Order: sequence, then structure tokens, then C-alpha cells
Amino acid sequence: MLIGQTMFSVRHGTEHRAERALQELAGLLRGSAGHTSHRVLRSFGMSPLGSALRDEGREVTLSDVHFVFETEWESLEKHDEFYKSRPVQTIYGTLQSIFTSGPFEVLYDAVVEEPQHDSATV
Repeated sequence: MLIGQTMFSVRHGTEHRAERALQELAGLLRGSAGHTSHRVLRSFGMSPLGSALRDEGREVTLSDVHFVFETEWESLEKHDEFYKSRPVQTIYGTLQSIFTSGPFEVLYDAVVEEPQHDSATV
């Protein structure tokens, strides 16, 4: 299994455009061979507990809205087929005007996974 996390940021006020594009990508994923799951994450604040903020806390305002588009694949080949497709490239092209950073995709192998995502029944 391969996990991809595509990260990017957009200006406040344009997040609705990013969400619409990510919904389109999710729709394309549903019919894509080798895709096992996905999720879309959007930032809403910062945690002083999990970062170096210390005293500022959650009052720190994020200057941009951050997104993570996380996908799971059976293989790198299936992942690459999806992202090379014209519809996916078109969607990313429409987002170019609102990106403030990214997109950057990091690929992962699962080292520890809880709960396990297999089809075993208990």
C-alpha cells in the first residue's frame, strides 16, 4: 500500500474554490483503478501543544488556508496513472491562480497502522 499526501495552501477567501476542485478530484478517484481510500483535510487553527508556539496558542491566525489531499493506492503505478491523467492535470491547472504554496506530494509506506484496513472479519 502507498499513501500520498498532497499539501498546498491558498489565500483566505479562495478556499471554496479549492474545496470544489478537491471534490472533483475525489469524484475522479472513486472510479480509479488501484485507489483504496482518500480524505481531504482543511486547516482551522494551530495547536500550541503540538508545535513550537508556546505562549501564542490558538489565537495565532493562519495567514493562509492549508489543505491535505490524502490518497491510498495499491501501487505506485496506479497512483502515477491517476495523477498523469488529463482530468487531474486540468483540475490542478485551475488551482494555480489561488495557490500560495504547493502543491507538494509526499509518498509514504505504512509502518504502523491502527486500526488495520484489511477485509478480515472477527
